[in-house]
Amino acid sequence: MNRSLVRAVGVLAALAALAGATACSPVDKPVLALRVVNEQPTLLVAECGVFTADRISVFTIGVTPTKKWAIIREGGAEAEAVTLLEPPPAWTVEQQTLATFEPAVEYAVTAYGDQTDADSVHFTLAQLTELGPDQVLVSDGGTKRKAVTETAFRDKAKKAC
Repeated sequence: MNRSLVRAVGVLAALAALAGATACSPVDKPVLALRVVNEQPTLLVAECGVFTADRISVFTIGVTPTKKWAIIREGGAEAEAVTLLEPPPAWTVEQQTLATFEPAVEYAVTAYGDQTDADSVHFTLAQLTELGPDQVLVSDGGTKRKAVTETAFRDKAKKAC
């Protein structure tokens, strides 16, 4: 092989390796929302063909040490609604240093899947209790959040999935 061909093959191999190394990971899905049900913060998980929650975690923001409640699915049904701090059937508590919600503390909740994760939703108890009867709190990018109707939340999740 001549040197030009060897050099060209080397450049192509390097570009292919670089493309593989910088390939995008799956985008987090907007499939989580929060509301209050029976006076308890409740996580809603929208149906999504490319995301199934296997682990859910809620944790404090800006509190040292961080307090956390995390559950994992041990088979069984997917969670469509989870009362925070109460594991649903077929889910097991993995970590629990968070036992109650405090009014002046900010929290974040997220769900993790096999292939991709869900957008985290940041919240305070006041934000949840201020929601209207058909409203849920969703992520609006990063730590931002907004109140939307449950229908709007489910429509956006369906489009993203």
